[in-house]
This record gives sequence, C-alpha cells and structure tokens, in this order.
Amino acid sequence: MTLAQSRFFPDLVARYPRAPSIALCRVPELELLSAVTLQPPVLDHCCGDGWIAGQAFPSRVLDAGVDISRPALAQAAAAGRYRHTEWGDAGRELPFGTASFRTVFNNSGIEHIPDLDRAIAEIARVLAPGGRLHINVLNRRYFERWPLSPESLQAYRTFQPFLHALDEEEWSAVLTRHGFEPPSFADYFAPDVSRILAELDYAYSAHYLGHAWSLRVVRDRVTPGSVLRRRIVESLGPLSWEALPRSGSGFLITAVRRAA
Repeated sequence: MTLAQSRFFPDLVARYPRAPSIALCRVPELELLSAVTLQPPVLDHCCGDGWIAGQAFPSRVLDAGVDISRPALAQAAAAGRYRHTEWGDAGRELPFGTASFRTVFNNSGIEHIPDLDRAIAEIARVLAPGGRLHINVLNRRYFERWPLSPESLQAYRTFQPFLHALDEEEWSAVLTRHGFEPPSFADYFAPDVSRILAELDYAYSAHYLGHAWSLRVVRDRVTPGSVLRRRIVESLGPLSWEALPRSGSGFLITAVRRAA
C-alpha cells in the first residue's frame, strides 16, 4: 500500500505540512494500530494529546490515557477521547491497579523512556493475564540504514532522544522476561523508504531543535501551506510503507500477557 492509498494520509498532510517526516512515519503506525482489536478496558500508554488514538479509533472512547506531559493530558481530556486521563511517569510507576486492563498500546513513545525494563514490568503489572500489548516503534535497522554521517546519527539519538533501537530478538527477550508470550511483529518501511524518512527526520528535527540549520526548513516556514501539502503528496504519496517480515525499519509488536 502506498501512502496516498492510506485513508490517514490526507489528515496527516493537513496536520503536518511543515513536518513531512511525521506525516510519513504516522501512516503505517495508524494503519497497523487501527487494525488492532481492542479488548476493554484499554490503556493508551504515553497517550500525548490523544490525537493518534482519535485517528486510529474514531468511534471509541478509550478507558484511560497516561502521559508525563500535563499540557498534553489537558488537551486529551478536553477532546473527550478517554474516560480518564492520568498523569504518570511511565518509566517509573503507572497510576493504576494490578490487572486493570485487557489492552495496552504505545505508539512511538516507549523508545524515549530511559528504563525500558521498568516500563515493561509496569505494563505487565497493569495488564491482566491473557491481555495484549501493542507497541509501534522504529528498530535497529532504521539506524543501521542511516543515510547521513555517523556524527549526524549520534547527534540525532541525543536530541531526540531514541534510547532503545532493538531488533526482534532483543524485544522478545525484554518482553518474555517480564511475563509475556513470544511476540509477533508486523513490519513497515523497507530500506529505501527508511532512508528517505531518516533524511527528512534529521533535517527537520535538527533544525527545529537548534542542532543543525537547514535552508529547506527555513524556506518551508515562508511557503504557503497549500504548496507544502501538494509537495508532500507528490513526493511521498507514491511511496509504499509496507515491508516484508524482518526487513522493515519499524514494526508493530504484539505480545500476550502470560497467565500467572
């Protein structure tokens, strides 16, 4: 499937005309996440402002969302996407009781949590036996395929920060030692698209975060949004986001909580 064929692409282009890497990255995340069967109660882990949940599950009000950003939580609560929103440091302790949920999902947030083992242990604690965890995340191959200089890669992983670029075996080891069955993986971003994403992501994030000035980004700031949206559709729309197993630079991980 190409980006242009995704039902999510028009809204992403409209939302991110000056951040094309986000528009690109979110398409497979939403395509795969929206196909997940949610068994309630559901926790959106690192929910942010709730926009991703609203796009993936527009007809659902989810049971709970947790995030470390109070302004983002206020936006999520105002949007009415969750029955409850709770502040919490997902890398330390979740503000929920044991076995409170049947589904937990995290969309492109867990890689920024310093203590991954503690985060997964807390997810396992609040997830009932037989419940499912779904994680969208870029993996080791994304950085192995990095098309720019080694110095730019080191800088990128510092200012983003991307802390856990794991492959299938590494994710399986983390999850199984915290009480999950061996996980499955649905891949996205073949090598050519992975490199396009990396180039865009570095250019825009490095500029906006003050690490590397970009003439392209400066020009974008004075270019009409309609022109930028058309440019994204023309340049990124024909790209395919799908990838063969064990070949993608990102994947949706699905793991079932083992019975006690």
